[in-house]
Amino acid sequence: MQDDAIDLIHLRGAREDTRDEARLAELEANPVVRFAILDALSNVLCPGSKLWNTGHGATMMREALSLMGGYGITEDCPGFLANKWMDAQLEATYEGPEAVQRRQLSLTMTNEVFLAQFAQWARDLRRIASRRPGTGACTLATAMEMWLWTMNHLKVARDANDGKLYNTPRQGVTFPLADALSWMLAARQYVMDVLELEEKGPDNPVVAEGLEGTLNFMMDLAHVQSARAAGEVGRICAELVFGYNRHPSWDGNGCHCYDAAEAEGLEGMISGLEAAANGKDGVVQGNGERLCKAGPCVHFDGYESFTAMRMKMDGCLTGARLAKDRAAHALTQVMIPEALDYPQ
Repeated sequence: MQDDAIDLIHLRGAREDTRDEARLAELEANPVVRFAILDALSNVLCPGSKLWNTGHGATMMREALSLMGGYGITEDCPGFLANKWMDAQLEATYEGPEAVQRRQLSLTMTNEVFLAQFAQWARDLRRIASRRPGTGACTLATAMEMWLWTMNHLKVARDANDGKLYNTPRQGVTFPLADALSWMLAARQYVMDVLELEEKGPDNPVVAEGLEGTLNFMMDLAHVQSARAAGEVGRICAELVFGYNRHPSWDGNGCHCYDAAEAEGLEGMISGLEAAANGKDGVVQGNGERLCKAGPCVHFDGYESFTAMRMKMDGCLTGARLAKDRAAHALTQVMIPEALDYPQ
């Protein structure tokens, strides 16, 4: 049923004027096909939720505690932060510690049905960004595309010692990819929750009053979280894509720097090349002496699409810090009630 499940995912995401409605209805009516999709998603979302929520939650509780100083570890502190912080440490361990969740994700996140759905989520986020750019959906979509590229690359790439990169025992590869995936799943869900609030909030009397201000605040937080997730994904993917290549050395096989005579000859065709090489890439002099520099030059042959994607994602972070400033200012307007929220 895997091929049919992937077809159904594509049909669900296609434009109404282009998709085969008869085929869509046929697949939707097949409970086994729908089960294949739900099974692939649950096998990723369940460990991903446990991994990210408890781990990141404990980190956030620590920061909340530190904001209050010594007052934060006392029973008089509003919110009983110290108790919640201690609870967070326990939650990160019981019902499967983080390593177990990463282990499960390393097996389930390679499912072709899940990867097809993940790619469709990225396309859906592009559409969301066209009408709600303030959510950070575009940033997150670019990060998801980078993660997919990295996953496909690592499944076939080998390290400098000709060792396979993506395999079960090599948790230095699989575990960071699982962490990056969890960041994106959480950020995407936040974006979808904000859109749900925007759509259905006016019909709910509890949230209808002041809904516009709440939505603006939540969208800024979604933008911040999407940017934060994209930053984590970019860092992890870059380390995995480039980190297992051997760094070039000064020997003949590894050094790609210009010979001084070559640089001088090319200067006539490319003005400024010689100065740039002396300042950045380095020039090997006729006597073998090297000018002071960080080391032999690294080249990115074969990785052009990844570097272009990384540059694009960095540009997508535009506005994220402004959103964070707006959200931070909004928080200063919130009054903490004197009454403690835990019963005595």
